[in-house]
Amino acid sequence: MEGLQTIRPELLSISPEQLSALRPYFIIFGGTILAMILSVVRWMNPKWPLFILVLATLFAGIVDSFRLVPEAPLTLFNAMMISDGYSHLFNIVFMASAFFTVMASFRYLDREKLQYPEYYLLILFAVLGMMLMVSAQDLIVVFIALELMSLAVYTLVGFRRADRRSNEAAMKYFILGSAASAVFLYGSALLYGSTGTTGIKEILSFIQTHPTSMTPVYTLGAWLVILGFLFKVAAVPFHMWMPDVYEGAPTPITGFMTTGLKAAAFATLIRLLTSVGYGKGLSITLQAHLHDILWVSAVLTMILGNVVALTQTNLKRMLAYSSIAHTGYLIVGIIAGSGNEMGYGPVVMYLIAYAAMNLGAFIILTVLSSRDDSGLGLHDLSGLSRRHPWLAFGLAVFMFSMAGVPPTAGFAAKYVLFYSAVQANEIPLVIISVLCSAISVYYYLRVMVYMYMRDPSGSPSVNRIPVWSTLGIAAMVFLTLQLGLMPGKVVLAAKKVASSL
Repeated sequence: MEGLQTIRPELLSISPEQLSALRPYFIIFGGTILAMILSVVRWMNPKWPLFILVLATLFAGIVDSFRLVPEAPLTLFNAMMISDGYSHLFNIVFMASAFFTVMASFRYLDREKLQYPEYYLLILFAVLGMMLMVSAQDLIVVFIALELMSLAVYTLVGFRRADRRSNEAAMKYFILGSAASAVFLYGSALLYGSTGTTGIKEILSFIQTHPTSMTPVYTLGAWLVILGFLFKVAAVPFHMWMPDVYEGAPTPITGFMTTGLKAAAFATLIRLLTSVGYGKGLSITLQAHLHDILWVSAVLTMILGNVVALTQTNLKRMLAYSSIAHTGYLIVGIIAGSGNEMGYGPVVMYLIAYAAMNLGAFIILTVLSSRDDSGLGLHDLSGLSRRHPWLAFGLAVFMFSMAGVPPTAGFAAKYVLFYSAVQANEIPLVIISVLCSAISVYYYLRVMVYMYMRDPSGSPSVNRIPVWSTLGIAAMVFLTLQLGLMPGKVVLAAKKVASSL
């Protein structure tokens, strides 16, 4: 009893408004616990019940998060977490990515003889980590959520235990990811030593009221925190893990990583950049220094990602380097976000569009892949338009969108992002971005050449497209075209939620 008296009263009581704000997290956590119980019931086959339960959990979380997006910001757990439109909009992205990943995985797991309950549980744990990370207002909470997400994804990458490539990818990702987490944690410790707090907003408030606190220790700590997340988003020179991990991971998990994981890393990075003072709290010298470093990183990331993607013949590796290039575009949006009235809204819009088109592409690759994820070379797409016109059309839509061809989500997202960079007077950066985007058109259109202009002889054929995958592809095609034709509402929503930062 004496120990309980030392606990702050506000941590023991939760208001009805706070309970309502926490409901999406409780839904995912409760669904995870139920799935764990269901997976060990011996008198029934948990495959179908578990699959339905996970989909129902994610769908309920998405619906509840939609309700919370327009709500006013609300601090939770003594300001260690925040419930705002920014966090709940990204929660929808995370849960939707997991929802369609689970749909695409069902028949894939049967084919690969990997139909184990742990697969679905790990996806739910990863989603919970993403949700906690993007809503965290404290560096300790960020680290705990980051590890919850990362450990689940490490295991998912190596889920094909009998495949050497999958084991190698998981080990590489674990070692490099652990090093990045250690860098982030050490940077957080230095920030705490410099400011006396691990709270994100308290750090910014402290350095604004005590300018002399920006010592070399604070600067080093801020850089280490930022570098830890530059690894997670695979910015050059911290990109080396992505191609091997994407190629070795099960194809549905690759799609989940390139959508949910990337969105979580960028959403949290933006919060952390604002916390260390980027855009409003730093001195002019430090602001210019951080701007220049991000500028160089964006340029190198765009150039390397697009140029190396030109040489790839494996579709998963090509999309991995493409993902690196898109990381460069997103860093351009972050650079511009501190210098124009649109803020980080274009980055939010880009992440939503990227999630739709990339997840759709990987669902199609999941359908097309053979045993052990073979059969994903460019030549394997030869004549796909004659064998499966619907799959060819869907993949064409996604490739056009990634290339930024209208009227797709990719074009609308790039236009808004590059326009915001022009407003921020980053003209040279926009020119480089447009040129790199033009380079990407070659390897995206090369996919169409194989699908529509090559003979199908010698190419493997998909006997039957799973109904769950068909629904996922149709939803992503609709969303990609919808965002391209009528992006106005999404642009306004992204700008509104980003303004809370």
